[in-house]
Amino acid sequence: MTRIVQVIAAPAAGAYYVEDLAALQAAPLPVSDRYTAPPVTPGFQRVREPAEAVSVGLVLEDAAGRRQVAWGDCVGVAYSGKAGRDPVFRAAEGLAIVRQVVAPALVGREVAAFRPLAEEMEALIAAVDVGALHPEPDAVPKPLSRREVLSPAGLLRALREEMEKNLAPAPLTAGGHHAVRYGVSQALLAATALAQGVTMAEVIAAEWGLPPPAAPVPIHAQSGAERVANADKMIVRRVASLPHALVDDVEGQVGSDGAKLVQYVRWLTERIQTLGGPDYHPTIHLDVHGALGRITHNEAGRVLGHLHALEQAARPYSLRVECPVMLDSRAEQIAFFKRLREYIRLRGMRVQIVADEWANTLEDIRAFVDAQAADMIQIKMPDLGGVQNAVEAVLACRAGGVEAFLGGSCCETDLSARVSVHVALATQPALLMAKPGMGTDEAIMLAHNEMGRTLAWIRARRGAS
Repeated sequence: MTRIVQVIAAPAAGAYYVEDLAALQAAPLPVSDRYTAPPVTPGFQRVREPAEAVSVGLVLEDAAGRRQVAWGDCVGVAYSGKAGRDPVFRAAEGLAIVRQVVAPALVGREVAAFRPLAEEMEALIAAVDVGALHPEPDAVPKPLSRREVLSPAGLLRALREEMEKNLAPAPLTAGGHHAVRYGVSQALLAATALAQGVTMAEVIAAEWGLPPPAAPVPIHAQSGAERVANADKMIVRRVASLPHALVDDVEGQVGSDGAKLVQYVRWLTERIQTLGGPDYHPTIHLDVHGALGRITHNEAGRVLGHLHALEQAARPYSLRVECPVMLDSRAEQIAFFKRLREYIRLRGMRVQIVADEWANTLEDIRAFVDAQAADMIQIKMPDLGGVQNAVEAVLACRAGGVEAFLGGSCCETDLSARVSVHVALATQPALLMAKPGMGTDEAIMLAHNEMGRTLAWIRARRGAS
């Protein structure tokens, strides 16, 4: 029997930045100016800020008194506060909820299965009145002497106090942020795996009645703003889907007539042939963040024309376009995507439409699936809250004949990215996003290696049994 005997929490850092997409699309800014530019989306303090996170540790004790810690990371997404998403995640909020709400509910609980505890915590955190939370009554520390300030321990203490001071004034959102549910559920999944002596992927497979994990999942990589250099990295690493190709400057990256994006796709197809060779056939996957709608005033026929030009430029490779338009509600987004897919079929085109914005929660994703409004849906894991919701989302896509793309955010951490790998191995989506960060190499390495190690360990134990 394994029990949770303590819950610990610490401020952490996401791998990238949160950015105010509305501000960038209104007036493109050089990266160097984004750190000081005023935002337009509520919740931001600047157009670009380092992503905040909170690490949650569940201290476990077994019947023999042995202790170990299961960790999870609370973290949000880069383009927060847009298209129905939660606002920017602040570590102050996460720390307050974990310490004052989650810890009292989990200490003393037995870790027998993941799913029931995760669902219980999901409901508990979602019901939190964040405005009623208060800072913990920590004792006021004794001021450091000059000698202590210059010592390593003193420097560490000063840094920690400065971090806590900077976190304290951060505004809290109404209701428990999805990021907190995400991190707590990761820790619960890791705790269950430790208690049972299996991998997290095996825990998911067993609790959802899925086949034992046995095969890797194709990897999709994202280039960020380095659309050329990072595309080369993806090609030589032979990822299955590339390059995402960030669009945060419509005029500079797409063009008012779409010509710049078509030119980029032509370059990309030539580069794949040059570096990849004749036996490499990736899918070209572009995330345009509504740019085709912006340059056409959301006229479906004109959007279709741009998709046709991109499809021609991508030949001989398959093409997916994520979020060609970004409308003001889920209902409008679904209706437009459904009509656009009908136009694509009538024209005999093969481009696939990928939903992301407004497909935030499990309910949202089921609505897109029921309407058959997309060929593929990016399941942005932090937006769904608990990991169990991501599992359900992949299975809902598969049951509805829509391809599942298990994604997330560049803002995530190494830990949350590894958890994503285990969800993918258990549920077998069409694609797994390489994350976190925008360096490309590191994210691909993390996803590839975590899959390889996990599958090797599962095979080794089966062979030994």
